Amino acid sequence: LFRSGRWNIMLDPVEASAKTYNITVSGEEGDSITLTDVMYGNVIFCSGQSNMVYPMIDIANATAEIAAANHPMMRLFQVAINQSQTPLWDVNGTWELCTPESVPIFSAVCYMTGRYATEMHWGDIPLGLVQSTWGGTPIQAWMSPAALAKCPSASLSPYRDLRSDVHGPTDESVLYNAMINPLVGLSIRAVLWYQGEENAHEASLNNTKMYHCYLTNLITSWRDVWGIGDFPFLFVQLAPYGSGADDTVAYIRQAELNTLPKPGGEIDTTGMAVIIDLGEADHRVHPRNKTEVGRRLALQLLHVALGIQQPNVNFSGPSLIRALALTNGMIEVEFEYGDGMFWEGSHGCIQCCNETSPVQLSSDSMTNDSAIWFNTTATIKGTKLYVKPMGMSQMPKAIRLNFNNFPECVLFNKYLLPASPFLASVEMSRDRLRDGYPVVNELKTPPMGFNSWNYYHCNIDEQAVKETADAFVSNGMAKAGYQFINIDDCWMVQRAPNGTIQPDPVRFPSGMKALADYVHSKGLKFGLYTAQGSRTCQGRPGAYGHELQDAATYCEWGIDYLKIDSCGGSKHPNNSLTWQLFKQGFDKCQATTGHFIVMSVESCGSLSSPCHWYAPAFSNLWRTCGDIQATWASVMSNLDKNNAMASIAMLGHYNDPDMLQVGNVGLSETEAKSHFSLWCIVMAPLLAGTDIMHVSNESLAIMTAPEVVAVNQDPMAKQGTRVSPANATGPEVWARHLHDGSVAIALLNRGEEAMTITTTWDEIGLQSNAEATIRDLWARKDLGTATGKYSSKVEPHDVFLFKATPAS
Repeated sequence: LFRSGRWNIMLDPVEASAKTYNITVSGEEGDSITLTDVMYGNVIFCSGQSNMVYPMIDIANATAEIAAANHPMMRLFQVAINQSQTPLWDVNGTWELCTPESVPIFSAVCYMTGRYATEMHWGDIPLGLVQSTWGGTPIQAWMSPAALAKCPSASLSPYRDLRSDVHGPTDESVLYNAMINPLVGLSIRAVLWYQGEENAHEASLNNTKMYHCYLTNLITSWRDVWGIGDFPFLFVQLAPYGSGADDTVAYIRQAELNTLPKPGGEIDTTGMAVIIDLGEADHRVHPRNKTEVGRRLALQLLHVALGIQQPNVNFSGPSLIRALALTNGMIEVEFEYGDGMFWEGSHGCIQCCNETSPVQLSSDSMTNDSAIWFNTTATIKGTKLYVKPMGMSQMPKAIRLNFNNFPECVLFNKYLLPASPFLASVEMSRDRLRDGYPVVNELKTPPMGFNSWNYYHCNIDEQAVKETADAFVSNGMAKAGYQFINIDDCWMVQRAPNGTIQPDPVRFPSGMKALADYVHSKGLKFGLYTAQGSRTCQGRPGAYGHELQDAATYCEWGIDYLKIDSCGGSKHPNNSLTWQLFKQGFDKCQATTGHFIVMSVESCGSLSSPCHWYAPAFSNLWRTCGDIQATWASVMSNLDKNNAMASIAMLGHYNDPDMLQVGNVGLSETEAKSHFSLWCIVMAPLLAGTDIMHVSNESLAIMTAPEVVAVNQDPMAKQGTRVSPANATGPEVWARHLHDGSVAIALLNRGEEAMTITTTWDEIGLQSNAEATIRDLWARKDLGTATGKYSSKVEPHDVFLFKATPAS
């Protein structure tokens, strides 16, 4: 059961290919439903107003593009326009094969983005494109009431008729209710958004602030209700149109620019296609060159969704880093991605760049709507502009580029991609401050915390990490002992020329040092992921050949936990060398800073392998089995494999049967409770792998049960084991001796029928005639005493978890 009464089923991963499947859904009552001709691949969701509606048949090169639109691996779905004052649960529409017959009325931006992404990278991976659009609609119509409530003074465009008896597609939330809400939960790779013209009604920074609030909360609310992590959200910055003397559109472009990832920002994992050069000579609101719009959006898609960096994908025009006032009166404007910069007139204009530059300066603050702006001259030198003010008597405080509805002269880089218009402050100093790093103690019990992979996969960013840390504090998990906030794969994108590992600037714009500081400010600890090979499991840069350098970097960032996966590319002949090098680097870190870093490695699952001695020697915990899935069979399989390695676990060094699946679709509440009980018995790390911000009360109660957690964190550090014969379809007894002389026992029913399970004191390691107090650890209730044995009825896939404490 999903949120808001929906239900869903999480299927096991299937390799994307041209193969088609039939999927049948049936229940105890009613007719079954069979979906035919189903493919596995990527799904892109496209939404917005008229420029996203704009069909293929109307683009500049329509005839050639439509004739070539024969893609058997691409499917199209158009949501029929609809509006509702209350949330709906279904839409009208049909999946169609992409052909020259089906594509003419489909969104050109949506199709062209998908086509280019396929040509540039995805190749033979099937692609589904979903279009949910309505022309002439404001952003508020696409937002839920809860999202709108987060923006103060939310209202529609002032020229709209807002009488209570008049309703239409511009009303607040009506398109969200009818054209978004029914599709929540659809497995999507990314969202494409093109909208804003209907909100460009006021030339003021207040409108910039409002639209930024709307767009930010639309994105976060969609991600929240979708429940699949922070999926990439790509949008098109508004094209040039209207009068060049006006600047109402410029304020919306600034709001869009402000919605990109930046240090200390409100949103991550977004990307923007800049098309400030694609206006037409007649200043129309719907420029016809949607082919280039789609190409630029596809470049952003590959960068944001897959973490591909330049030069592998040249995705960005010149991007402002800072504007700095120099002592000679000039303003130095520095750009990222500014190689080969040049000016060029838009829509073929030859003379447009021969007059004053499109850069303006003001001695007023950038937050002043009444600021007086002065023209400038601007000279390009490398990746910088040197701007000279004209007619100014005071020091410039603000700078803007192309800040009007229809700029005539545009700044490009050598990849023919334009710079976004911007409004920014002029800095007076380059001084930067650095904070110190926390000192933590040695690992004394199995780590408790969170790992991003099971829930977020690659849809993880710094906002999700911060929100998870906040939730740990607010929901009681931190108080229960959960400390570590660990990011798994996909946080890194490349190495700098000097070899330093670099985080994804789109997903983690503040950098890992700042994110670690934030997590530490909550009283928690912060962890990262790497791999032994030259590539991680998701194709990102691994640690091979950079182990000591990476260890020093992680020490500088102040991380507290490192997971070292195996995965692909070049590797050392023996994985122990990777572990030794990292341990060497972390030992140096601790010796020089007092900072201890937990090291988790993959893998060691056999006592016949040399890893059974060097895993404890070089690491704090090691995986003993494959990746866990949210199924009973997977939980039991990992439990069995982990049990075989019990003899090598010790204080500070623990077997790891993988993360918790409590709270994820696939396990019943009973199975989740059994899973957690058994992980506590076997002294496993307790790393939650679910959506912490929206975890159910039932799942939260399981993961914070105090007397169950106490079994896991018992200082005796002796792993519990199966003490009865193995029985994959019947009863088993698992036990762990605790520091106070008691024994924690799990009576496990692996079968499909309820049964009474008995354990004896001989079996669990107590004196056979001892009298022991029996305590139900889940109910937190004493059940009396027992001598020699104890029995309890146990339901299928359930455990009865209790503690037996001898009288003496």
